[in-house]
Amino acid sequence: MPRPDLIAPDCAGPEASESLAQSCWRHWQQLLDGLTPVLMQPLSRLDTLDTLQTTAAAVMHLARQSPDVGLFHVVHAPSVELHRYSVAHALHTALLMSLIAQRKEWSPALERSGVLAALTMNVSITALQSQLALHDGPLDETQREDIRHHPTESRWWLEALGVTDTDWLDAVQQHHEQPDGTGYPLGLTGTHVLADALRTCDVLGAKLSPRGSRPGLLSPRVASEIFQHRSAGYFGATLIRELGLYPPGSLVQLNTGEVAVVLRRTRDPMTPDVVPLFTRDGQPLSTLQRCATSRAPGRCIVSACADATLRQQIPCETLMSLV
Repeated sequence: MPRPDLIAPDCAGPEASESLAQSCWRHWQQLLDGLTPVLMQPLSRLDTLDTLQTTAAAVMHLARQSPDVGLFHVVHAPSVELHRYSVAHALHTALLMSLIAQRKEWSPALERSGVLAALTMNVSITALQSQLALHDGPLDETQREDIRHHPTESRWWLEALGVTDTDWLDAVQQHHEQPDGTGYPLGLTGTHVLADALRTCDVLGAKLSPRGSRPGLLSPRVASEIFQHRSAGYFGATLIRELGLYPPGSLVQLNTGEVAVVLRRTRDPMTPDVVPLFTRDGQPLSTLQRCATSRAPGRCIVSACADATLRQQIPCETLMSLV
């Protein structure tokens, strides 16, 4: 029986005062809260596999019901969450995997295996990865070895938990392998399709997310780096087409001088729906208006906004009421 706090919105039902977007945002937060203790101590809990399966089902549902809210959660990962960066990154990678599955029309079973692989790709180094997100400096030898061997260790942990799905297990073990054989830990040249997709989602999610030593990269730069990155492979273009140049959660500079946040994608990746937040002088606007297309006369996106201080002032929950 699924845990009530992890059931997707239209199953649990939004609060009477909530919009669908607000309900979905609340559920992403609940998924993160529910997944954290499980990934931090997976081998010592009796509910690990049940929670992973329930979370995967919720991710797949939310990816269809309100993907823009999920992408907003990916792009606008607040720095206060860095202490559990690894868990948030796993959840966000799982969303990206589900979006690829929809684009590629995978079977429900293959999508589920891919989402579960994303949730558990780093299960053996969850605590270490979160520590490194706050870390600014070179890794020591032990940390390097742990990272190099974590795909195999994570597979072993999953097998110890009773996982027998070979698609899931192979994707976890192979997600750092490269087509040219220069990846790790086995130097394979042929990998599972889920591993190829997972590698790309892992790289893109990591680039969008802030670390202790740097903010998340601006989305146009991420798009450029994904296409250039040797790990992008076959799925790089798929993800960039799915997200657009300015995915939800991105701060953008408008030709009016205002700074806006992207709330919704449109069919044109260059003209998403936005909400202006700040004046040209960086002062918060007194009134927030509902989503407005950036194709409207007199308004267009000039560039991504690099002001990290403004990112910290984005009123996420308020914005969800405007979607």
